[in-house]
Amino acid sequence: MHILIQFDIIIFKTNSFPKIEANYIIPTFAPGMQRLKSLTKAYSGISKEMWLLAIGMLINRSGSMVLLFMSVYLTKEKHFTIPQAGIVLSMFGIGSLVGAFIGGKLVDRVGFYPILIWSLVLSGIMMLALGQMQNLYLIAFFTFLVTATGDMFRPANAASISTYSTKEGYTQAIALNRLAMNLGFTIGPMLGGLLASYSYEFLFWADGITCILAAGYIFLMLPRRELIKNETIIEESTPALSPYKDKEYIYFLIFTTLYAISFFQLLTSLPLYYKNAYSLNEKNIGWLMALNGIGVAVIEMFLIYAIRNKWTEFKFISLGIVLMILSYLMLIPFHSIAILVISMIFLTFSEMFSMPFMSTHSMKRASTKTMGEYMALYSMSWSVALILAPFIGTQLIEYAGFNGLWVSVSVIGLISLFGFRFLESRH
Repeated sequence: MHILIQFDIIIFKTNSFPKIEANYIIPTFAPGMQRLKSLTKAYSGISKEMWLLAIGMLINRSGSMVLLFMSVYLTKEKHFTIPQAGIVLSMFGIGSLVGAFIGGKLVDRVGFYPILIWSLVLSGIMMLALGQMQNLYLIAFFTFLVTATGDMFRPANAASISTYSTKEGYTQAIALNRLAMNLGFTIGPMLGGLLASYSYEFLFWADGITCILAAGYIFLMLPRRELIKNETIIEESTPALSPYKDKEYIYFLIFTTLYAISFFQLLTSLPLYYKNAYSLNEKNIGWLMALNGIGVAVIEMFLIYAIRNKWTEFKFISLGIVLMILSYLMLIPFHSIAILVISMIFLTFSEMFSMPFMSTHSMKRASTKTMGEYMALYSMSWSVALILAPFIGTQLIEYAGFNGLWVSVSVIGLISLFGFRFLESRH
């Protein structure tokens, strides 16, 4: 990309071309170069530290594959029932809730930097141990430990973004962070599907080792900086209000949780649906799940740059919810691989429209002194959803079938949509 931009400069400034030749070159290539320049603006204004942090995130997420295949692993490999698998999967959410709460408290007390590193190290160790467990209760316990340690990373990561970025580049910094996550999420399912076809134990080794490698990279490459007052991100008028007393924020978190309960069927119920309703093997499930990561990785940065000032945050969130509802409902009347692909595309755009603006809204409501608590509560809302999503999903599958599940989570999404529209009406 750098070479092409430099080439554009040479075309317009060089005297070595004959005049008539330049007249053909400029009309032909100038519009394309201008579009290229506009695309590169999507990446402008992002600090070096944010790029380093994003690389660490990419390393970590490239090994994130256990959760994606956990429902299939528990039912097909370990021969647990679907409700038993739902209980184990809920432990991911319970651990996430505990980890996000503790992480938020620690960020405000000791800073985000040590939490970034130690959460990855401890989570990696717990993941390696989880792969060796055979008993249902031990699997559930170590599943809890994996996310209890790993999700301390969330509030630390949010605080690091606010420290390493500016107000103008904050939404782009979030998008870059998510770009790295989703590039990893593209690699993870594909690699996970390949490894699972040989042995599921390889999944746990890959996931655990990449966590530890990411921690080492951050320690060696990312300069340490404390969470400081950043006037460019946090408005001076923002009151130092506890998030627990911010009623509007609590409503926001409730509606976010409802959205997340529906969205997280992507991680818990959809792999089971692909396996049971379509008899897809692990490789094909991995490729299909990777569509989400590929879409976000390729499109989101440019999409956020193009739309960030067009609508309010709540309008973009609402659009994302509508797309999610449609993605599930289309699975009921139609049955084909093409529909699975289209449904995943809709879910991917739902994520791109909703999640960056949810995170931005949370950050805007926080003050410097309460940054950790605000972002911890935001992370905890997703953790609550991760507890409820697999439990609700597996119970509905057991007693109402997959069609009953799709209708139910669409209704939950609709409630979330009405909630966000209500919040927008108050502004």
